[in-house]
Amino acid sequence: PDNSLTIFDKGYYSLGLLNRWHQAGEHRHWMIPARKDLQYDTMRRLNKHDQIIRLQSTPQSRKKFDDLPEDLEVRLITKSIKGKTYRILTSMTDPMRFPSEEMVELYRYRWEIELGYREMKQTLLNSAYTLRSKRPDMIEQELWGILLAYNLIRQAMTASASRLKGIWPNQLS
Repeated sequence: PDNSLTIFDKGYYSLGLLNRWHQAGEHRHWMIPARKDLQYDTMRRLNKHDQIIRLQSTPQSRKKFDDLPEDLEVRLITKSIKGKTYRILTSMTDPMRFPSEEMVELYRYRWEIELGYREMKQTLLNSAYTLRSKRPDMIEQELWGILLAYNLIRQAMTASASRLKGIWPNQLS
């Protein structure tokens, strides 16, 4: 929707897709991990770990996405955590409106969601790769049951965390 942020997985890296996503409405922003082999030109440095860059689109991508310009200006934020460097690309280029530290923290929360998915798969589904149901209506029922169980557990964790000082719900297991 308008006035939203979508956080993409690195497998969705496509300048054509990201450009269309951004252009399809009012303030439709995106964030995605930067590829290791990312080639870009620095337009301006906002600080040591934050810069506006230009990405060149390829003729092949412009053929697939006829509205894709030859280059896009995006923001590249770099953060080192425990010796490992993380780089995030985003369409949110205004550093006053979107401070880099808040954006890094927001991206970190994305990993909390991933951990929730992993928890559902490993704990609630007992590391099974497939669902037990065979019919589409029963698969849907099984998925709803898993989501209901997961959310009930999360609700209990939130209630427990509210009684403990300095503990966030995502810190409980």
